Amino acid sequence: MDQTWRVPDEAFDAHYEALISLLDEMIRLLRAEQETFFLDWFEKDRAGIVGGRTRAIQHLLAAYGGAGSINDVLFQDHRTQRKFERLRHEIHEHAYAMLAELDEGGYYVSKR
Repeated sequence: MDQTWRVPDEAFDAHYEALISLLDEMIRLLRAEQETFFLDWFEKDRAGIVGGRTRAIQHLLAAYGGAGSINDVLFQDHRTQRKFERLRHEIHEHAYAMLAELDEGGYYVSKR
């Protein structure tokens, strides 16, 4: 049976709230730009994060590594690209900060 716990830290909650908001914004952007590969990836991970799955945070961060990663996505519209880059960066920062506070492979109980 998997252990469940809640990290009692206001910083964690702030990162959580910011991450969910940023993911919502990124999902809207990816949907509008018809970037379905990372749209599916981020929607799945958002649901997992809301459900308290640490592995969803780990999977989200895996989108940032290697060839064909989220870092390689380019949009033709300059404004869209700048917004995408900002979201990509901020999502990574908040997800990494959350993961740093959790034991690998563990779970947290979302109060949302």
